[in-house]
Amino acid sequence: MTHRPKAQQSWGAPQAMTKALTDLRRILGDSDVAMPSGDVMQSSLRHFASTQEARSFTELKYVCYGVTLPVGAAGWRIIDRPPLFEKLISLVEAREGQPRQFRRCYQGLLNGYFGYDRSPDAATAASTVNWGRLRGFLDHKLDPLMAKTRLREAAPGWIETLLSHRNLLTSDPCTRYAKALAGGDRAPFRQVCTELGIPATSWVWEDALMAYVQTVCGAADPAFHAGLPGILDLVNARSDLRLPRALATRAAALAVARYARCARKPVHEDLRDTCVERIGDPWLHRVAWDADVRSDPAREMVGAWINRALIRDFFKLLAQDGAADVRRLDYWLKWELEISGMWFVLGADARRNKSKPFLDLRKLMAERERALAGNDGQNNAFIMRIGPLMVIEFGLTNNACYVFAASDFKTDLGRQTFSIDDLKQRALAKRLSHTPGWEPRFDMELRTLLRTVPAERGELRPVIRRPTGR
Repeated sequence: MTHRPKAQQSWGAPQAMTKALTDLRRILGDSDVAMPSGDVMQSSLRHFASTQEARSFTELKYVCYGVTLPVGAAGWRIIDRPPLFEKLISLVEAREGQPRQFRRCYQGLLNGYFGYDRSPDAATAASTVNWGRLRGFLDHKLDPLMAKTRLREAAPGWIETLLSHRNLLTSDPCTRYAKALAGGDRAPFRQVCTELGIPATSWVWEDALMAYVQTVCGAADPAFHAGLPGILDLVNARSDLRLPRALATRAAALAVARYARCARKPVHEDLRDTCVERIGDPWLHRVAWDADVRSDPAREMVGAWINRALIRDFFKLLAQDGAADVRRLDYWLKWELEISGMWFVLGADARRNKSKPFLDLRKLMAERERALAGNDGQNNAFIMRIGPLMVIEFGLTNNACYVFAASDFKTDLGRQTFSIDDLKQRALAKRLSHTPGWEPRFDMELRTLLRTVPAERGELRPVIRRPTGR
């Protein structure tokens, strides 16, 4: 049994069909074309599917306009069914001797071409092939259509526009518009879409916007840096232009991979936050980064940005609140580039803090945040992964630093709540005390452990449970 794609389930509903027909009426360029009700359109499509015939020219025209519309509860489309699609094309070709009728059918097929749903939930192998054949048919018939129309009357504006933008009927339909979009000039592309009746939900918009993203990412460093804010506005829906989520993720991936190739690449907070939102934390979601971005330098760059922001901002906030030893926190800032992963185990005071800086930081922490249970609400634990080591430092004084080979640490970091005893596993750890002159001694101890602890002891047991849903 063929299951109906979820994305298409609403088309059988009267309201959805009414909206589709409203769009079609707006799209039609000839004033004498009457559009049917939803029921009539559905009836025409069903009759054609069962007989492979049209009872009249009007019905044939309706079928042309409905070539990519889902029908009824099953949601099938003519473009999904090769025999039906081929029959429809042959019936339209048979009308070439009647130029006005052929033009009406051509316009209907053109509308279907622009309205085709290419999303993975809707597109099938057959429909993808037929959509390509439809594009070839429209391109092949455009010149004869114009010639025959001009013999009888002035050509409608949409035909003139299509001739001027014939790129829309090629395998590279939208690169032409990318440069203007990248320069902030949207008017020419909008005008084309208006004159051809291309709705904002069409794949044409998606292709044009992605061509714009690729143009910016393909530019030299200065032009790329200048164009990056526009890409991020597009990805984050901060402009009147929109991308579907999957393409927004793709655009973010292209942008961050390009940024990583720049000669100058200072921390870019908007790019960092966009990547975390669209792709995920590069340490927690390595699989997503490998699949979407496919750039180790980009993943490592964003990971370093996140680590740096978490260490600096969180330590700064704790110091401002008087909940941390500033010397202790300043020391760990020197290790930020060597820290490959971290968790923040927050005491009650930090969890209750509703100031904007704390809320923003906790948002960046996301899946790295844990809760520290107990009566001392001011204390916080910082768990850091440095090479094969797990290092646990506490915010308050009178707490030693605990260093483990990662495989010796027995607490499941996938848990959301810890006690002090869960973290201070004295029998397994090396304890480093903050006695006078401790910083150089910490440097020496940590460098020695990094040289002597075998890499195979760097695997956490139990393994951290990775979050799902990305």
